[in-house]
Amino acid sequence: LVQLEEEYYEYHSSMTRCWEELIQCNVDILSHFKDAIKDHDRSISAKTCPTSILPQKPLFSNFKDRMML
Repeated sequence: LVQLEEEYYEYHSSMTRCWEELIQCNVDILSHFKDAIKDHDRSISAKTCPTSILPQKPLFSNFKDRMML
């Protein structure tokens, strides 16, 4: 029973950490889009689509790797 509790605790901790990382990833992406749109609205005509709206490097590139741990 003690081993089962330890396994559950480890699983719970791992899942909690993964969800927190996913939430932080979403916050980072949202922040990037807000900044890109704000910059676009200030400096470019409304008829022009910004080329920099997507980040050069995905903000979540290593999230999948961390999920596999």
